[in-house]
Amino acid sequence: MQASPCKKLAFQERDTSARAAVVLAFTALAVLPLACRNSERAAADDPPRIEIKAVVAPFDAVTVSSAIDGRIVELKAAEGAVVHQGDVLATLTNPAVDRDLAYARTAIIAAEHRLHARPSVRRTAAPRSNVDRERLAADTVRQKQQRLDRLRGLLKTGDVARQEVENAEAELAVAMRELDAERERSQPASVAAAPAADTALIEAELERARADLAVAEHRQSQLVIKAPATGTIARLRVAVGADIYPRDPIAEIVDSTSARVQAQLAPELLRFVAPGRAVDVKLMTIPPRRFREPVARIVPPGGDGGSAVIVNIPNPDRMLQPGTPAIITIQ
Repeated sequence: MQASPCKKLAFQERDTSARAAVVLAFTALAVLPLACRNSERAAADDPPRIEIKAVVAPFDAVTVSSAIDGRIVELKAAEGAVVHQGDVLATLTNPAVDRDLAYARTAIIAAEHRLHARPSVRRTAAPRSNVDRERLAADTVRQKQQRLDRLRGLLKTGDVARQEVENAEAELAVAMRELDAERERSQPASVAAAPAADTALIEAELERARADLAVAEHRQSQLVIKAPATGTIARLRVAVGADIYPRDPIAEIVDSTSARVQAQLAPELLRFVAPGRAVDVKLMTIPPRRFREPVARIVPPGGDGGSAVIVNIPNPDRMLQPGTPAIITIQ
């Protein structure tokens, strides 16, 4: 028995519909992975909004110390004062430095006098006037020495300037040179003329005296303690009259014109942030402060914890304090 034409047509239509359904199913399965990859790529290109709890980190401090021993004679700054790099913070006194400086200057003057003096000649007699001038020169030297000793004592108490002491030292050296000249002129006829000194030896002594002077002047400059950086004196560790030794801390300077906002960063968030990327920072002050600054750096994981993100923000009015809570927003 053969099927009618209508039944054959219905069977063909059902077979075509089944084949179309199978094709659509395979097409959907092929398109699904591509759609998932496109969705992941879109999510990577458009990162989510991330908010991280942060805090203002402690300010960086610079410790001021002395490179030489001495005694504090003056403090020019107090705790809380704003100082700039190169400002004088304190001055010290050291008698050994003053002594070495005076010796070096006197040695230079004496060596230069010996180097340029004429050779002495034999004298037949010492006139009376020469003897009187020698006595007068000796009195002058004694007076200059007494005045210098008195000024050095006043310098220790801060009643005179160092320049006055240096001028007195130079005057004493000149008086001693004049005394030597008068003694040479008034020597008796029985004393033979001294041989001319070796010029090379005197020049060597002069160079040594100049080197000693350079060392003494350098040590003298170290008696003036200057600020190594600009900032606020957070702590002053000395007082006037205190004895200071090398590397003893004198003060602590904190630069509070900028603040570091720091937050712990989970490992899965590292791919969303990098140095130089701009982020929003909200400080929980009253009223809150908002900044948009680039990421300064990413601290790698260490023994104390995971990664951390650091953002530097301005603090010109120095109102932000360490420990102030904040929120860093990455979007």
